[in-house]
Amino acid sequence: MYVSLSELRQRIKILRPIAEEDAVGNLIEQGRSEVATVWAKVLPYAAKISDGYAEKVDEVSYRIVIRYREDIEVTDIIEWRDKTLIMSAPPYPMDGGRKYLVMEAKELVEDG
Repeated sequence: MYVSLSELRQRIKILRPIAEEDAVGNLIEQGRSEVATVWAKVLPYAAKISDGYAEKVDEVSYRIVIRYREDIEVTDIIEWRDKTLIMSAPPYPMDGGRKYLVMEAKELVEDG
């Protein structure tokens, strides 16, 4: 995949969940702090519809490319165009270099 700086045209917000431990040791999300707002190229590349016995789940997968950063974690959440995306794999540098960072994320589409 080839990406140039002029293709990073979409704004995404990277958020980090703030979790605290309750009385019995469970982690409870208390909110989200903003890590960064960056320019990105967002590419939807796969969709999956799973109709199991208990529930129906629609899932859309995205590949997101941003300029290289070292502070992105796999637990971070991405907001893009009123969508909340959850990372499905650790971020990795494109082509082994430190120019661009690739994040693979998924969006769960709830059926109303």
